[in-house]
Amino acid sequence: MFDSLPAVLGVVALLGSLAAAGLALYLSVAFLRPQRAARSAEPDVKPRPGPTSESTQDSLPSRSGNGPRRAQAVTAHSLFVIFPEPTSEIQADVVAWLRKVEARYDSVFEVFNVAGEQPANPIKVANAFPPGTLPDLLNGQGSDGFQLRGLSLLVKPPLRRSRNQQMHVFVAFGRELEALGGEVLDADRQPATEQTYERILG
Repeated sequence: MFDSLPAVLGVVALLGSLAAAGLALYLSVAFLRPQRAARSAEPDVKPRPGPTSESTQDSLPSRSGNGPRRAQAVTAHSLFVIFPEPTSEIQADVVAWLRKVEARYDSVFEVFNVAGEQPANPIKVANAFPPGTLPDLLNGQGSDGFQLRGLSLLVKPPLRRSRNQQMHVFVAFGRELEALGGEVLDADRQPATEQTYERILG
């Protein structure tokens, strides 16, 4: 009987170790299964890659000013004729000039229109100081204290370069007023040059 005791104890020990291993395996499976189920229930959201610095720079407008620019269409040509020393003699000369070019007074807008070579696109003569309206100088208005310090000439550019007859008249008006003692300025208020007139003529 005592000879079989070690064998019995060995069997008991083996069964105990197997039971412990089984318990450990059961606990591990029971613990990991809820975690795996929770992970599988989470939506599979993949983070979107953020924009690279190159793509971000490409999407931003350039501040260097070196990018392509669209040429802006000129909606009207303008010349400003300034009389540095306005006198009654200069004003009388301007009135005579308005008669010579057959200017017509527009009482609604209070400016003069000159038909020139293309009546459908008249040249407008307005006041430069202050900008805007003029009295009807041809009918004696403005004789009571009005001082003509400058004129603005405005004309729309032609749709076709071949139809620029009115632009030649426009440039000629600027030269004629300069001969009366005026200083002709371009649209940027800079002294008009031959390049200014060439640009207007197209």
